[in-house]
Amino acid sequence: MARLADTLTEAGHNVTFFTPIFDEARRNQLGVKLTKDVVLLEQDSTMKQKKITIDHITGKFWTVDVTSKNGRMLFETFYHQVLLNCENVFKNKEVLEDLRSRDFDVAIAEPVMSSGFALFRHLGIEKVVMASSCPNYDIVMHAMGEPADTSYVPAVFSGVSGDRMDFSDRLENHDIYHLMLQIYTEMFDDEARIVRSHLGSEFPDWRELIPDASLHFANSIPYLDFPRPAIQKTINIGGISVDVEKIQSEKLPEDWNEILDERAKNMFLSFGSLAKSSEMPMEYKKNLVEVFKSMPNVTFIWKYEIDDVKFAEGVQNVKFVKWAPQTALLHDPRLTAFLGHGGLGSTFEAAFLGKPAIMVPIFWDQTRNSHMLSRLNMTITLHKSELGNLKTLRNAFEDILGNEKYKRNAEKVAETIRNQPVQPKELVVKYIEFVGRYGPFHHMTPYSLKMPWFQRYCYDVYLYKLILYAVPVLLVLILGKVILSRLPLKIVKKTKKN
Repeated sequence: MARLADTLTEAGHNVTFFTPIFDEARRNQLGVKLTKDVVLLEQDSTMKQKKITIDHITGKFWTVDVTSKNGRMLFETFYHQVLLNCENVFKNKEVLEDLRSRDFDVAIAEPVMSSGFALFRHLGIEKVVMASSCPNYDIVMHAMGEPADTSYVPAVFSGVSGDRMDFSDRLENHDIYHLMLQIYTEMFDDEARIVRSHLGSEFPDWRELIPDASLHFANSIPYLDFPRPAIQKTINIGGISVDVEKIQSEKLPEDWNEILDERAKNMFLSFGSLAKSSEMPMEYKKNLVEVFKSMPNVTFIWKYEIDDVKFAEGVQNVKFVKWAPQTALLHDPRLTAFLGHGGLGSTFEAAFLGKPAIMVPIFWDQTRNSHMLSRLNMTITLHKSELGNLKTLRNAFEDILGNEKYKRNAEKVAETIRNQPVQPKELVVKYIEFVGRYGPFHHMTPYSLKMPWFQRYCYDVYLYKLILYAVPVLLVLILGKVILSRLPLKIVKKTKKN
């Protein structure tokens, strides 16, 4: 969202970046650089008292897989945050009136929650755009009228290994897709109840507001992503968060040059800002260290959050850092490979900068993102439990650091997506200007959303065809039975005897 705001600001537009403080631990991670008009909504007393943060739950996902059977636990904390945030937004009349007075032309919100679209309708903004930070949100596809096709399109939080699924994969993909629909439906309905408590019982809910958006920006790169059907409203702007020109101009501090020049090969390990390396099971840490020791000609740079690294005591070729200039490192030719968690930001950075990688997804959309690149043979995806298998782990490291095919494929991917016919920044600016000038586009909402389910999926047509063909066959069978029953007994006996 910050990148979208700065892109539009850079294009000369007057942009307001409105953000309620959702997680107090991340209040300083807004990400906006060029956009100066930033409106923060502070947490109310209830939110401050509950002190809900995603940091309280991330540790358990190192050893727990999210499936259709236990997927609700992934949303427990987030669900509470969303409802508290919704209440905080709509009870702050002063902030709402301040936003209303600015007379916005176009509004953009991420559909990971629905209250943003209720806010826009309340402020009288007709020209609305959705922007997903994931390639797709299952509930958004469903609400917009896009087909799911779970037989070959991995659901956003699915643990399947790609689009070529066996029966058990298709069953799990189908089940987790529908579980996510159920969870989001409940959460969005609860948000609607809060909104209506402030704005009246007739205020529209998400079932009207989401499909009514004029466009949907999806954080997807068609060349990388799994092919899927989409409606005309969906515009793929994946990679907008990666500013290649800026990255190319970055210079590493001298101390980093010293680290990279120490050995012939270098590998950077980072599990992002949510899944902390320090919370990793000790067995996994020790196996990683054993792999490091077996490869003395490689320097391993590990982004690690705390100072206690006794498990690696005496190992000379590992450097622990609490922060690293990730994009500058990935761009540096001295960095041979990368190990990441499959977050979409890191995934796109590795792709744009042509860096071979091992991906170890932990939760959310990371499995889908990881396999998205693995099918292009530029990365190796390991299940997190395989960090506990020393042989598998060593083989993966030796392969990614020693097999040139991963480097060649990564460079080909980078060249391809850097030279897309239309760059994502250009798409964003042109489409927002288009919506601002000619929107809203109510007529682009599929009529299927207003159809009964049996009509939308042609079950009435199938029933008609079944009757059309079955009735004549049934009549012939009945007629034949009647004729046979009226034949003389002697003829019937003679026929049987013959």
